[in-house]
Formats: sequence, C-alpha cells, structure tokens
Amino acid sequence: MTSCEWEYAHVAGACDVAFAIDGNDLEKIVTCGTDHSVIVRDKRTSEVEHNFGEHGDAVHALATAPNGKRVATASADYCVKIFSIDKGQFEGNVTRFTLPVHAVAWSGDGKYIAAGGEDGVVKVIDAEDKTVKCTIECPRSKCIKSLSFDPRGEFLAGSDDNGTVFVWVLKPRDENEEVGDAILFATEAPVATGESPLLNSVAWRPDGAVLAVPGRENDVTFFERETFKQIEWEMKGHTEAISLIRWSPNGKYLVTASDDKTVICWDVKKKLAIAKITDTSELVCGAAFSTTGNSMALIKGNGEWAMWDEVVPSKYTSPTASVALSEIDFKSELVAKSEFIDDEVDDMEDNAEEEEDDDDGFVEYDTGKSHYREKVVHVEAGPKPQPAFQPGSVAAVPGSNRRFLSYTMTGSLVATTEGEFSSIEFHFHDTSRLGRIPVITDTYGYTLGVAGEKGCALASPMKDTEQESTLYFHPYDSWVQNSEWQMTMPPGEDILCIATGSSWVAAATSKRYLRVYSLGGAQRQVISLEGDVVSIAGHDDSLGVVWHEAAPIGPAPGDQVLAYAVYNMRHATQLARGRLPLSHQAKLTYMGFSEEGMLLICDSAGVVRMRTEAFGGSFTPVFRSSAARATDGQHHWIVSASASTLFCIITRTSAGPTPSPRPVLSMLPLSVPIITPEQSVTDLEDEAARANFALMVAQSSGEDARLAMGASEKAAIKLFHAACKSQKLSRASDIAETFRQPNSLRAVLKLPAVSRQPALVERIHELIETAVDPEPTQGYTQPESYTPAPAVRSTPSTVAKTNPLTRKNASVPAVDEGNENKDVNELGVGEGKRDFDGTPTPSKAKKSKVVTNPFARG
Repeated sequence: MTSCEWEYAHVAGACDVAFAIDGNDLEKIVTCGTDHSVIVRDKRTSEVEHNFGEHGDAVHALATAPNGKRVATASADYCVKIFSIDKGQFEGNVTRFTLPVHAVAWSGDGKYIAAGGEDGVVKVIDAEDKTVKCTIECPRSKCIKSLSFDPRGEFLAGSDDNGTVFVWVLKPRDENEEVGDAILFATEAPVATGESPLLNSVAWRPDGAVLAVPGRENDVTFFERETFKQIEWEMKGHTEAISLIRWSPNGKYLVTASDDKTVICWDVKKKLAIAKITDTSELVCGAAFSTTGNSMALIKGNGEWAMWDEVVPSKYTSPTASVALSEIDFKSELVAKSEFIDDEVDDMEDNAEEEEDDDDGFVEYDTGKSHYREKVVHVEAGPKPQPAFQPGSVAAVPGSNRRFLSYTMTGSLVATTEGEFSSIEFHFHDTSRLGRIPVITDTYGYTLGVAGEKGCALASPMKDTEQESTLYFHPYDSWVQNSEWQMTMPPGEDILCIATGSSWVAAATSKRYLRVYSLGGAQRQVISLEGDVVSIAGHDDSLGVVWHEAAPIGPAPGDQVLAYAVYNMRHATQLARGRLPLSHQAKLTYMGFSEEGMLLICDSAGVVRMRTEAFGGSFTPVFRSSAARATDGQHHWIVSASASTLFCIITRTSAGPTPSPRPVLSMLPLSVPIITPEQSVTDLEDEAARANFALMVAQSSGEDARLAMGASEKAAIKLFHAACKSQKLSRASDIAETFRQPNSLRAVLKLPAVSRQPALVERIHELIETAVDPEPTQGYTQPESYTPAPAVRSTPSTVAKTNPLTRKNASVPAVDEGNENKDVNELGVGEGKRDFDGTPTPSKAKKSKVVTNPFARG
C-alpha cells in the first residue's frame, strides 16, 4: 500500500489535473476546480506560479497539447478556453456552448480540440483558427462526461452520463463511412450525473490499438481497434464503480480510480495490481502521468491534490521506458489460452456454418500448426431498466457532508456526516408548527427518507451479512411516549423506497413486496408487485406505486415500460391503474401527488404530467422545464403542484438542491402545451386551457367545482369575444357550446348582436333554450356534489318559475342582479339581458320585470 501527502488546491467539486511545460522546458502541474480557477504549480516545490481567473464558473476538465505548452479547459460557464503555460498567460476562447461543458481533449497532432457537455453535442474545433470542423449530435445523452482522441487521429471516443460509450469516425476509411458516424455505441460504463466527479473516462492505449473504458461490474472493459469488439480480459480489484482510467506513457500499465476511494496501478498483461493507494478518503477525479519520470499527479473531489511518487515499484519496468509490443499485447495471451478443437469435429462445424450461413458467435483462427475457434462476446447495447429512486431525495455529492434525504411541502430531512458520526435533522417549513422532533443519531446508515404528513420515515440498506435493511418511523405528535418504532427486514430483502400517509407507512423491497404498516408499527398488508419497483409516494389515504411492467423498448437508452397503481389505504381499494406515459427515451425522475391528491410525475426530459379522471383517467402535460427556463442551464427540481401552480426549486444542475444555502421554493404557473389557432390570442388560449384543467382537477378530486367552473367560463367568454372580433363565427359557436350556465350564454349575446351577426345570435338563443333542459349537456359530467333541481318550463300556469340551477338543501346568499352583471360588464360583454336590434329575446319575451338570479340558492 502507498500513501500520499495531500494538500488543498480548490474547493470541493469536480476537479482535474494535468502536466504541462513552461518556457524553460520544465514540467509544471496544472489544476482546475469549482472555484473558477486554473492554477499552475512548480512540480518540485508545489508553489503557485500562476492563477488564471478568466473563467466565470467551475472549471471541470483540462487537456494538454501534445507539446505540453498549452492547456485547454472546459467550464460550467459554457466556454472552452486555451491557456499558454510557456508564456504564462490566457490565450483566448476556443468555442462556446449553450450549457456547461464537462469534457475536453486534444488530438495527438495538436491540430484539434474536442469538447462536449450538457448540450448533448460534441464539437471538434481547429485549435489555431478556432473554426468548428464538425459537430456530432448525441440526442440520447444529457451530458458528455469524457472524450479521448485516437492517437492515430482516425477516431474520437467518448462517454456520457447514461454510461454509453461511443467511438466516432474522424477520418473515413472507405466510402461507406462519413465523419461523425458512430461505429461503437455500447451501454457499458456506469451511470453518472453531469456534475458528478464520476467521470466515466475513456482512454486509448498510446499505440491506439486498444480502448479502455470503465465497466459496469467495477472492472475495466477493453475494445480492440478496427472491429471494436470487446476483448475478454478481466481486471477486477475495485468494489465500486471505476471513474477514471489512465495509461502509462509506454502503454504497459493502467491506473484506475474508483468510487471505493482507492487508486490501483495495474500491469495489464499480467492482470496484476502492482501498487495501490487506499488513503484518499474521497473519489479521485483527476490523474495524469508525468512524462519525465515514475510519478503521477492526483486530485480528489474535495479539492485536495498530491504527487504519487514511485507509481510503478522499482522492480518493474519504468512507465516511461520503451517496451516491445510483446510486453503490452495481451490479446496474444487470450489466443494462446483458447480451447483447441479436434480437426474432424471442427470440419463438421464448418460445414454446418456454411449451411446455416449464420454467425454463431465464434471466430476461426489458423496458425499453421493448429486450428482453433475463439468465442467472440458481443457488447450488449440494449437499454437498461432504470433503478429504484426515492422522490424528494438528493444524491450525495462528493466533497459535501450534507444532503437532503427528503424535501417535501411539509419539511425536510438533512443527513450530515462528520467523520464517523452521522445524524439526521428534521425541519418544518412552517416554523410555527409544534411537534418538532430532535436530531436523530444515525447508527444504521440511513440512505432513504421521507418527511410525511404525520411523521418522518427512514430506511437503511442491506449491507451484505453485516446488517439487514431497517425501516424507522418517528411521528411528529403522539399521545404516548416512545412512539417511534423500527422494523428489520428478513435476510436478503432490501428496502428500495418508502412513503407515508395520514395513517400508514409503506416500504417497497427488492423481493417485489409492498409492506404496509400503521403509524404505530402494526402490520397492515403485504402486496406483491408485478415487477421491480421504481418508486412509491403517498398523500393522505392514497399510495402511488410505479414498477417495471416490461423490459425497456428500443436501442439504448430505450423507452422505459412502467406501470402504476394508486391505492386507498384506509379502505384497501384500488383507485387507478395503467401504463405510465413518459417522453421518448426518458426516465421517471419524480412521482408524487398534487395538493388536491392527483398523481404527479416528471421525467428526465423535464415534462411534468398530472393525472385526472377526465377521459376515464388520463395524464395531462402541465409543465415543460425547457420552456420555463429563464436562462440556459436552469433545472426545475419538482417538490409538488396544485391545480394551477408548480412548486419547485430552481437549480444550476440536475442533481438537485443542497442544504446550504437553504433553497428557495419557487411557484411557477402550470401551462398546457396548446397550439394557438389562427387569429387567436395566445394568452387567452393559455388562460382558458389552464382554467379548464383546474376544473378537471376540481371535478376529479371531488371538491366543490363552482369556483373553478366560474373561472373556466370567464376565460371562455374572453375567447368567445376574440373569435367574434376576428369573424371566426364557427369557432365562437363552438366556444359557446362549452358554457355550462345559461347566464354565461346570455352574457355573450351583446357582441354578436351589435356586430350584426344574426346567425350567431340565433345559435346562442338555441343554446340558451337547451341549457335549461334538465338533461345534462353531452360530454359533461357533473361532479358528485352537484345535484341540480328539476327545471320548470314556461307554462300558462301562474306558478312562479324556479331557478333550474338551484341545489337542494343549499343555503347561499343571493346576489343582486346589478352586482352579478358588474363583473360581466367589466369584461366588455354588457348585461346580456336586453333586446337587440328591436328583436325580443325568445326566452325573455314572456318574463316579468322581476328577474331571478340564476346563481341564487333555495
């Protein structure tokens, strides 16, 4: 084991390190970090010689020119810049993106720079004249994490946050290839967020014959050049995902850094770990071999850097010494260990192959002395099912000891780690609320939490054989002491997500069980899910569950196939069930309930959808993050919503908010993605769509829909006026048909009458006559709380007319006609109770002067 002397260079966050050459041909150490700076240090004394501050935001990555005298940088300020180390000055901007840049690379001949980031595109730029030579689109990638030029200049390799590894063509080898073609597209590397120091770095061996990338089994995956087929060469020694890969200058050794906080130097051909660092305490997110000696510069996610001297022990060949091809060619070792097959049997299999004319996954080799077949393992590029997640939780950020376990409309749970001591703090957003719980000492390593309506729930993961998964609940208020409780899961069963409601606590586990308990810890129910759980959420008596209904569809990253169900836990009934709608090739990133109890979801494309009972139960898109961004780079982290408002936290990254500084809850209006008809007003159309959606929510939740109905009709009246003024009479008639109250129809008569549109006036009169019919309007279902009294038609009888909209047993103060018409007059529609053009209104011709208010309650 080896240790290093670490010292701080930057604040915590994604950092990088590289070697460069100054004007005296001396090797310098260059580092960058989230404090916006690029620092040049003397290699021998570690003293700072230059501190460039030209960037306006975090600097994520460095790339050194082949001659070592210039360094290119990638930054969250959307820029790629060049700094001259030999001159000690800022040289200029290379290019600019519209979102943060996370990866940069310099070609072996020094002519080109490649860069990419959250734009989902890769630019290849001429390093001298700064012109963009080609732009490679990566529509399935949210963030490009790393880039590496082929030393021979023919290919460019890269990886993204989804773990996808690419190889693009830069120099076409034949007429069938074009610049930018992806000849390798494999879901091979771990999944990582854009801001995470987990880099998913790809690296070409210096001779360009092998490409090394992080594997999903905490190992390194190798691809051979030309065919880009995977080489079955297993190097395992890490217990967590590998983030960083660096080849030695001679290609004999490979250094890997992992999320398990270790760094290993490998003799690749021998599959041997020859040196290891275990005292990093944080993920190493930057590393660079010295070109002049047996040393390496390292930098961690907390901003500390160090020199690793004697990377390769002295008994081995130096990493900078020249070596023969036989010393680094491990493919020949694989060939030598292949299984030999009898010639006769082999001939029979050859004949069978010719008859089937199909590739059976084997390749034939003939060395002259022997004949053998080697199994070729094809890289699976299919989509992966998304893992389970906890709504309202923020993933841990390397370098930070605090994170949100849960952030809801009720309060927040913050997990804090100080050395070996961990604790969890709960805070109500409403500081005047009583029942505040004390700080919880975390002895189990809780990773899941939810700040619920009646209490907070926590869950810890299963840790092999050392500790079983546990569920803990602490109520805010209780009539007895020691009301908190804890439940230990059976061996081998891990809790994946949790939720609470008004009278229950639920945990979804790896055994596809949904375990439900009372607030006091009594067992209520165990429900078997039909697939692996993705997430659960609770509100009052409702519990929403999402699971994988089938494998993802299409090429990676694919369309997730998710099903959902909503249960009423108090009455043990199922309220809703169906397939969850997501954007194309997107993942579910949030699920919860609105303030009215409607199921609410958000996907990785930033589209928020809310479920109502309209059309038998359907989801309506009510918010798009891309359309609501005030500036580039904004992200909307969803907390909850109501019928008209989205509650979210606006962040600079998709990772979510941090406890410090305290996040601010933003309230943004919902917006249905409507298309404005010709000669209509967008604002009016949007207002009407939002009002109509709020009415659907009110009706679906069983609330009194009268206020929502009034707002919907007022918005429709404005649309009616706009259609009349633009001479779209058919559209105006269609809008009038949506009015549910006769008084609204009477209110809109003035404009078509004054405009001398008798056909429309007559049409509205017909609608007024129809509106007083006791039969419900086609296509509209009254809410359950709305029970109209039977309408009384005009007859010669002397019995006084009754209001057809009167509710039974309702007591609401009457509104005088003057006040009732005042609001309508303000909208510019007049009283709507006069006769126009000398033509009496048919429904009013026989009425007395005393008019009954249609909104009056009996």
